[in-house]
Amino acid sequence: MDLPRRSGILLHITSLPGGAYTGDLGPSAHGFADFLAEAGQGWWQTLPLNPIGDSESPYSSISAFACEPLMISPEALVEDGLLNERSLRSLPNGSKTAKADFVESKRVRSKLRMEAYRTFLDRGSQDMRLSFGEFRERERGWLDDYCLFTTLRSRCGTADWTTWPEDLARRQPSVLSAVSEEFAGEIDYYAFEQFLFDRQWQALRRHCKNRHVGIFGDVPMFVSHQSADVWAHPEAFLLDERGRPSFVAGAPPDAFAADGQRWGNALYDWEHHERTGFAWWKSRLERQLELFDLLRLDHFIGFTRYWRIPSDSQTAMDGQWIDAPGHAFFDQLTREHGELPFIAEDLGAVSQEVWDLRDHYGLPGMKVLQFAFGGDPENRVHHPDEYPRKSVAFTGTHDSNTMLGWYRDLERRAQSNDANAEVDLQRVQSYFGTSRDVDVVDAAVRTLLASPADTVIVPLQDLLHLDERHRMNRPGTTNGNWTWRLEQGQLSHGLAMRLRALAEATGRL
Repeated sequence: MDLPRRSGILLHITSLPGGAYTGDLGPSAHGFADFLAEAGQGWWQTLPLNPIGDSESPYSSISAFACEPLMISPEALVEDGLLNERSLRSLPNGSKTAKADFVESKRVRSKLRMEAYRTFLDRGSQDMRLSFGEFRERERGWLDDYCLFTTLRSRCGTADWTTWPEDLARRQPSVLSAVSEEFAGEIDYYAFEQFLFDRQWQALRRHCKNRHVGIFGDVPMFVSHQSADVWAHPEAFLLDERGRPSFVAGAPPDAFAADGQRWGNALYDWEHHERTGFAWWKSRLERQLELFDLLRLDHFIGFTRYWRIPSDSQTAMDGQWIDAPGHAFFDQLTREHGELPFIAEDLGAVSQEVWDLRDHYGLPGMKVLQFAFGGDPENRVHHPDEYPRKSVAFTGTHDSNTMLGWYRDLERRAQSNDANAEVDLQRVQSYFGTSRDVDVVDAAVRTLLASPADTVIVPLQDLLHLDERHRMNRPGTTNGNWTWRLEQGQLSHGLAMRLRALAEATGRL
C-alpha cells in the first residue's frame, strides 16, 4: 500500500480535554481535528476504541467489535434532543482534572446515557428510530452477542463466562432465547449505546474528512478470554472442555524480562480460522474499517508465529513458538479486498519471516526514533536516514517514554556512570547537534519529518515538550496508565503554525 507523504499526531480520545473526567467525541474532538487541519497534518492516530478492560487498558476489552460508551459526548446528546442543557449544567467540571478518572466518568456518564435512552423511548424522532433500526440490522453479526454478553455480565456480576450457569456458558439456544426475551430492555439499551457512539463517531469522521484529515486506528492482535468474542465463538479459540484457555498468549524471555511475559489472552485456533476462510477475522477487520481510514496491526509477528504458553504455567518460560498461517490469511484478504490499508507493527524481537510477510503484501512497517541509538547494530534500521519510503515513523509510541522523558532518563543514567548510557548520550547529542533537552526534542521531530518515510506520527506529548510524568503507558505495570489528558489551552495557534511550516518545508503539507 502506497501512502501519500503526510504527518500526523497520536492522541487517544480519552486524552482530550473537556467533558466529565474523560475526553469524548464532542466539541474537543472536533476542535482537535480543526487544530490538525490548521497545522497541516494529515493523520490523527488513536488507540483502540473498544470498551476498556482491566486497568482501563484499551488493549484488553470485552469486545473486539464494540466501542467504549464513555466516549459518547453529552453535548452531542443535547444537540440530538436526548438531553437538556440542565443535565450538562449539573455535571462536575471534569475538565479540570489533570488526569482521566475512569471511575468517576463511568458513574456520571452512565446516568446521562440512561437519561438519553429514556428520552429516546418516550419521544425520539422518527428519523433517529429508523437510523437505530438500520444500525442494529447492519451490525447484527456482532451486536446481538455483545449486548447479550454485557447484560449477562451485569446480571452474573462477572465477565468470566465460564463461571456463569452452564446453560448460559454453553449458549444453549432455548435458554439464550428465553433470557433475550426476559432482558430485552437491557439488551436494547446496550445496542442504543453502540448506536450513539457510531452516530457521533461518523459525524467526527465527516468533520475530519472535510478537513483532509484521516483517522488511523489500532487493532490488538489478541482478545480477552473474558469477552463476548470468545463466549460467542469458543470454537475459534484454543479452549479446554470447561471453556477455559488451554494455552495463553505472551512473549518469550529476553533481556528485559527474564521470565518472559505472560499476557493471558486466549489463543486463536488458526486451523479453525483457515477452514472457515478466516470469516471471524475478516468480520473484525471490516468492522474496524467502518471506523478508520488506516489500521495498525499490533503484534504483527502473531500472523507468522506466536508464543504458546500452557495455561497452568505461571511464567512464559515454558512456552514455545507455533507457526500461524499469515500468508493464507493475507492471500484471502487480498483476493477479496485488493490493496490492504494496514500498517504492520513489526517491532521487537521479530524474525526475517515477519519482514517477508510484511513486504510480500506491500504493508508499511514501523520505525521508532527512540530505538535508533543503542549499541546493537540492528538499531540502525531506526535511524531516520535509513528509513524506507514505505514506512511509518514515530518519535515514540504509546508504550514508550515521552521524547523529553527518554532523553532526560538517558542523561541521568549517563551521570550515574552507566557506560552504555554515556555512549548512547554522545550518539544522540552528535546526531542532533545539541545537548539541551528541549532542543533535542525539536530536532527529533524535525529530523523525523525530513526523513524519507511517507508517514510520520508524533505523540502530542512530544510536540508539547512534556516529560515522563505525561507518558501514556508503562508496560509491565497495571496502575496509573492510560490517564494522561491534554489540558485546555495547551494547543496554540503558534504551535499550529510552527507545525504547518515544518510540514510544508518537508513536503508533508
